Amino acid sequence: MTTDVGDESEIEPVHQLMPGNPIVVGIDGSNEARRGLLFAADLAEMLDTDLVVVHAYGLVGSFGDWRNGVDERERQVNAVMEKEWCAPLADRGALKWTWRCVQGNAVGGVLRTADDVDAGFIVVGSHGAGNSAAPLLGSTSHFVVRNSHRPVIVIPPTDNHPHRRGGAGAMGDAVADA
Repeated sequence: MTTDVGDESEIEPVHQLMPGNPIVVGIDGSNEARRGLLFAADLAEMLDTDLVVVHAYGLVGSFGDWRNGVDERERQVNAVMEKEWCAPLADRGALKWTWRCVQGNAVGGVLRTADDVDAGFIVVGSHGAGNSAAPLLGSTSHFVVRNSHRPVIVIPPTDNHPHRRGGAGAMGDAVADA
C-alpha cells in the first residue's frame, strides 16, 4: 500500500537535531519515570550529550507541604530530586547531567525546560505518578507528545502495569487490519 504524501516542501520540518543538544527527561518519582530516566541516561552517554532531568510541581503534589511556606516546599522538592529520584545517576561518571525543579504543571515544565536548553529531544514515561485512566498514554506523556515541536520518546509501561495490553499480539484483529 502506497500513500501519496505530496510534495516534500509541504512537510513541516522536525526540530533540527544538532550535535550537543541535550536530552530532557521528566520525572515524578514513579517507576515509569525512573525507567525513562535510566533510558535517557544511557542514550545521553551513547550520544555523548548532556542530560537535563526536570520535575515540575504545583500546589498539589505527592510530597511536601505548603503550610510551612514556599521556601520549605521548594527545599523538600529539591531534596527528593537530589537524594532519591536522581540517585541512579550518581555513579555514572561519564554522564554529564543536571537537574531542575520548576513550578507549574508537568507538561509546561518539561516543554519550557526543553526550549530553555534547546533539547534535541524529550524522554517521558507513558504513565507516571498521576491517576490517568488513559490506557495508552498517561495525560502528561499524551500532552507532551501533542504539544512538543521536538521529537519525544515515550517509555512504554512495564509488563505488569495495569494499562499494559500485552503488545501487538494482544491487539488481535486491530493490528491485522491496520
